[in-house]
Amino acid sequence: MVSPRARIRQLMGYELPFDRHDWIVDRCGKDVRYIIDYYDGGSPDRNHRFAILDVRPAMDSWENIWDRMKVFYMRWRYEWEDRL
Repeated sequence: MVSPRARIRQLMGYELPFDRHDWIVDRCGKDVRYIIDYYDGGSPDRNHRFAILDVRPAMDSWENIWDRMKVFYMRWRYEWEDRL
């Protein structure tokens, strides 16, 4: 099953992931579901790296949505600080 984020990326011209996993992670006693999309990263390098991972909490609770919004904000904020 293709994640909504992967489908949107495909509409923007990117390739679909070649694999997807859903993991349940215990975060301080609370089970949180994560989505992992695996994208082709080209030929394996000497360290056998060949995939690009897109890992994020699933949007199946308000807490997970809030976590994703916080990460988006922090990336935006520190990207601007690096430019100054």
